[in-house]
Amino acid sequence: MLWSEVSANWSAYQRSVKARWPGVDLDTIDGLDGDRAAFNAHLGKALGLTPREADEQIDEWLRAPLPLDPASSVRDIAALSESRAEIPGGANDMAAPARGRTGALADN
Repeated sequence: MLWSEVSANWSAYQRSVKARWPGVDLDTIDGLDGDRAAFNAHLGKALGLTPREADEQIDEWLRAPLPLDPASSVRDIAALSESRAEIPGGANDMAAPARGRTGALADN
């Protein structure tokens, strides 16, 4: 992934940053607005890394598998919530016990 993609969607990547570097302060990270040099400096200060070490860790993080769209799960949850309005009320067929051909409860 390119840093420009991360920078353009900085707020969406902050959880991934915190997961990778638990020692960073989220309030500070939020204020960096995707500025890589400032992020590098913050990593160095927070974790005791040289600028080169911080840069290597950032590069490694960029090469690691990350969600294509880290905000997608938020949108998925919202879409699922909205779809509830499309489900008619009443009995849930999936929750009803299975019945045999005679209408008697089936032995499972």
